[in-house]
Amino acid sequence: MKAAPRLQQRHKNERLQFARSNMATDWNKIIFRDEKKFNLDEPDGYAHYWRDLRKDPMYFSKRNFGGGSLMVWAAFCGNGTVALSFIGTRTNSQDYQQLLAQHLLPYLRRRRRANMIYQQDNASVHASNSTLAWFAAKNVVLLDWPACSPDLNPVENLWSVLVRRVYANAKQYTPVNDLKKSDSCRVGCMPNRIFEVAQKQGGITHY
Repeated sequence: MKAAPRLQQRHKNERLQFARSNMATDWNKIIFRDEKKFNLDEPDGYAHYWRDLRKDPMYFSKRNFGGGSLMVWAAFCGNGTVALSFIGTRTNSQDYQQLLAQHLLPYLRRRRRANMIYQQDNASVHASNSTLAWFAAKNVVLLDWPACSPDLNPVENLWSVLVRRVYANAKQYTPVNDLKKSDSCRVGCMPNRIFEVAQKQGGITHY
């Protein structure tokens, strides 16, 4: 499980303002995204990944991948999976924009935009002047996201589902269809996350 970031008072204030401003938000209109690096080079031939503390730890074979690491970019909304894509472990703003052009823009076109809003954190690649100009040129609306808030992103919780279904018992198969059933449930918990942030005056949630 990812360690919770240490929140300064300004972070709590931003999170509290975010919660208050989004009490009535239709979260099905939000496209959530996240990236995860999978390290597959444990010396015993297995990598150990788990985030769901309600279940026992599970061990996953890495031999089929030949070691090394993989970076996966995922985007979901309340209507299901937007895209899953392998990306380089080191990306720049241009790489990120190309990824969005390949996966985000086609999805928005299929949905005829439908007032969809894209969520991203404040990583340098995401918030560079070049990337922000790209969003403006493509008419992509961004969600004003508070810093140090991975606990508010439902995609964080989906990584455990993805890992278990891809690697458990050394089996490999595409989990997208199964994940579609989980996405709405995860996105559907956003009102609870927002309420908990407000209740804790901007503090970390249990998610």
